[in-house]
Amino acid sequence: MAKAKGDTSTRDLFDVAQLFPVEAPRELTRAMDFNVGIACAMRQAIRESGLSNDGVAARMTELLGYDDDRRITGAQLYAYTAASRDTHTISLVRFKAFVRATGCIWLWDCVLDGEGLTLLQGEEAYHAQASLAEKQGRELLEQARRLRHAAPITVSRRRR
Repeated sequence: MAKAKGDTSTRDLFDVAQLFPVEAPRELTRAMDFNVGIACAMRQAIRESGLSNDGVAARMTELLGYDDDRRITGAQLYAYTAASRDTHTISLVRFKAFVRATGCIWLWDCVLDGEGLTLLQGEEAYHAQASLAEKQGRELLEQARRLRHAAPITVSRRRR
């Protein structure tokens, strides 16, 4: 079925570059710029999750197995998501819990931005593995064809 004239929401099935852009690593940004980007993305994730800072903090505390003495607070999340607070950056383990607590796995793309890496999840990874296996299969078939071409036409079966 053809795409309707003026349709901008239907993606081209064969244009995988739109879905999985291939990039080379870019020059490293300043740490402050990276931290501001992560803080803004985390703020957006809290909004998308529909939870309050306290709700996300409670889920993170549970996911990390922290007791009351080590619990994460809404105020800590506020500090992590404030672009102006350059002394309050989230640790990797807490960031992982934050991603799970909010359900916003797109945050990993923010972390990987500029590294030339693409994050695949679930079935996407199986499709990538299947494509790699098909490519390797084609290469092996081509190698077998070259070997057959180089082999003699008649094979001697004489006793030695």
